[in-house]
Amino acid sequence: MQNEWNPPPLAGQPMDVSQLLDEMALLALPDDSRVVTIEEAREELPIAKKLLITLQSLQDEAHDLTEELEILVENLPPHHEHVVEVAEQLGNLVKEWQDIGDKLEKLGAKIAGFDPGYLEWHGVVDGYLVHYSWCQGEEDIEWWHPLDSGINGRRPLVEA
Repeated sequence: MQNEWNPPPLAGQPMDVSQLLDEMALLALPDDSRVVTIEEAREELPIAKKLLITLQSLQDEAHDLTEELEILVENLPPHHEHVVEVAEQLGNLVKEWQDIGDKLEKLGAKIAGFDPGYLEWHGVVDGYLVHYSWCQGEEDIEWWHPLDSGINGRRPLVEA
């Protein structure tokens, strides 16, 4: 049975990683993850927003190219010039997607959703490892949620 963390009633105080109560939680993080302060996440938010918008655009473009490629391979041989051209365009999009994903990881951010766009950063709230959460349309990072709850479990940050 998984222990569910129930924060105190006035929970939501962002902290720095040195105030983490359960240091073992850091061992569960993927190797490429980093824990940031709320200030660091907010500083990185403008860049992360732009990268997310670019990825959303690439996703739409990749969807269109995939549909076009499916139609082409039904009607043309696989080595036809146009099939190869569209496949190369799709391959280039995938490479660009990976490069942008790498940039997001360096910021400590990860994508939690595309429509609307959600971004998350590992952070510490009330001594526990959590995700700071931002959704398109929000001005700032003002939410967090426990690692096991997802975006539907978002709670407001309470700052001193």
